[in-house]
Amino acid sequence: MTVILYATPLSSYSAKTRIALLAKGIDFEEREPPGGYRSEDYRRIVPLGTVPALVDGDLVLSESEVIHEYLEECHPSASLLPGSPAQRARIRLLARFHDLHLEPVVRRMFPLVRRDGGDPAAVAALSEAFEARLAQLASLATPAPWLAGESLTLADCGHAVSIPLGTMLLEALGRPVPLPAALEPWARACASHPAIIAALAPWRRATEAWIRARLAA
Repeated sequence: MTVILYATPLSSYSAKTRIALLAKGIDFEEREPPGGYRSEDYRRIVPLGTVPALVDGDLVLSESEVIHEYLEECHPSASLLPGSPAQRARIRLLARFHDLHLEPVVRRMFPLVRRDGGDPAAVAALSEAFEARLAQLASLATPAPWLAGESLTLADCGHAVSIPLGTMLLEALGRPVPLPAALEPWARACASHPAIIAALAPWRRATEAWIRARLAA
């Protein structure tokens, strides 16, 4: 039975899970939530009404990290959680750092993208917060070139979306933040990885269109 991924093009967490599925070589069918992810039709399928969601037979899963752990257990080849218990713990730490610390900073940038340039003080504060989170990530990670070692892991999936997203949004706001030098090899690895390229293509088109529309409104 084909795995179904409910996702939307603009959702960064959908792109994160798309990376994991493609990197593991799992066949899946991607669908947009019927009626939108806030609709009753979708909530009848996915009670939380969030994206991404994964349907595998009778199992319905929400929350990207839960989905990724499930995929890892069911499809252990092309592991995204390899190594010793200590190594796997580091991978989980970096993945949680994304969800709990870096991505929330990026999410707060969205309302500020406006034709009038947004609130300068708020833009400056978020620019500084994003730069601080990048510095923390550079100190937590051991890029070689991936954040947790020599291969793509779950540590990379969220950051591969949110760091370009934060960069795009801050550039639109006129406050670009440079990537720490320690993360530059990682960024180059992301830019050339087939699964990341394919997974981010619909997300990037949707995000660029959203930014253009916000700046023109």
